[in-house]
Amino acid sequence: MRAAFALCCALVLTGCASYRLGGPKLAFRTIEVSPIRNSTPRPGTHAVLQGKIIEALSSDPRVKIGPGDARLDIEVTQYHRDGFTTKTGDAYTYTSYRSSFTVRCTLTADNGRRMLFKDREFSSVATLQASGDAAAEELSLGPTLFADIAAQIREATTTAW
Repeated sequence: MRAAFALCCALVLTGCASYRLGGPKLAFRTIEVSPIRNSTPRPGTHAVLQGKIIEALSSDPRVKIGPGDARLDIEVTQYHRDGFTTKTGDAYTYTSYRSSFTVRCTLTADNGRRMLFKDREFSSVATLQASGDAAAEELSLGPTLFADIAAQIREATTTAW
């Protein structure tokens, strides 16, 4: 009984001794977020996405925002809005919409000499069941979709290389 308890304690202490607080070591300390390009017909998306990405990256204490070790280039490449009906007898009136954004990112380090990832795509989709002004309600989805994309980008940029 004592031998099993001692073995269990030794395993727990060994595991705890190798625990590292703060996650994996990054390939950079500071990251510059380039101005976001928008190649979609949807205007104004780049400003919302820029804010969400800076907010997401700032939440990681290992990363500082500003010119330095790494550069993140971002382009909003696709915007889709598909309407569909949820009523079986109505084929011509859309009652719901599925909106999606796709963003392409490139992350470089050491002044562009080291490519961490190139043209990696991130996307997010949301469904809206319009109850009033469909255009205004659809605009309200943008921050939610971009917060999801920003979280995906933060995860990809702060993963150990």
